[in-house]
Amino acid sequence: MMSFFFILLLLVASVMALTFIGKKLPKTYVAASRIRLSAPLKTVWDIINDFDSYPTWRPGLSRTERGPDIDGLPSWYEICFRHSRVHFRVVERKPPSLLITKIVGDDLPLSGTWIYELEEDGDGTLLTITERDNIHNPLLRFFDRFVLCYYGAMDVYLIALAIKLGDSARPQHLSLKIDDSDKSA
Repeated sequence: MMSFFFILLLLVASVMALTFIGKKLPKTYVAASRIRLSAPLKTVWDIINDFDSYPTWRPGLSRTERGPDIDGLPSWYEICFRHSRVHFRVVERKPPSLLITKIVGDDLPLSGTWIYELEEDGDGTLLTITERDNIHNPLLRFFDRFVLCYYGAMDVYLIALAIKLGDSARPQHLSLKIDDSDKSA
């Protein structure tokens, strides 16, 4: 029984320590990654705009559900492990070169946008994703910084997209800007 309480105390102390460190980390960051894909621009555009097919190629995504249009643009829900359901929407779409998506909802542990910029590159496509996130939850801030790294979600997405296209390309990290002005929880 004593070992159970010791383990519980250790677990609580660990969570408190990670939360304390997370509170010291900046809430906001902007990171950008690029990948050169051998597929034509229209093919890449069609895949990244087909939200219904995301589960067929994105790891960890069990299904998507169509959401209501918002300001005339589509929205969808991504259902991951243990039925977590996250609502996303298209904020701006300029085929075939610009797509901006955003997490929808108040009181979420984070808010953010992804800006997809596509350009022809010879017979292939250069895809740049810029992620702008504001992480409200200090524990999530810790994990995003030290476990996932700021490029983690983009890397998984870009590598999975390359694999879907039968490409061996890997992402290149372009920039990272961390906003230190507001570290408060």
